[in-house]
Amino acid sequence: MSDIRATTISALNGTDPITLTKQSAAKCWVNFNGIGIAIRDSVNTSSMVDVSVGHQQINFSNAMENTTYAIQSHDWGYGGGWSDTMTTSSYRTKRRHENNSYLDVEVIWGLIHGDLA
Repeated sequence: MSDIRATTISALNGTDPITLTKQSAAKCWVNFNGIGIAIRDSVNTSSMVDVSVGHQQINFSNAMENTTYAIQSHDWGYGGGWSDTMTTSSYRTKRRHENNSYLDVEVIWGLIHGDLA
């Protein structure tokens, strides 16, 4: 049996991170504050837009290949949300309270699986 142990895997130039394409690794993830619209931590997330109450847009640093990627979105306290707009450069997420009114939530995270362009 062989072991591969490394602290960093980089691209051929020795400095850039490797590019994951056509693999089953998450291509984007984000943890953000939906009240103050602030990204806490992320991968492949360039920025966010506060569209309206309970409705945020997450913009990708690197585009997705198509709009058939999978989104998992969740928050603390309200169970989840849904996306109503998916493009190759962004997706939008919404949160609604049990009384059907939209609300901003402090802790939200999203995970994208699909192929990068």
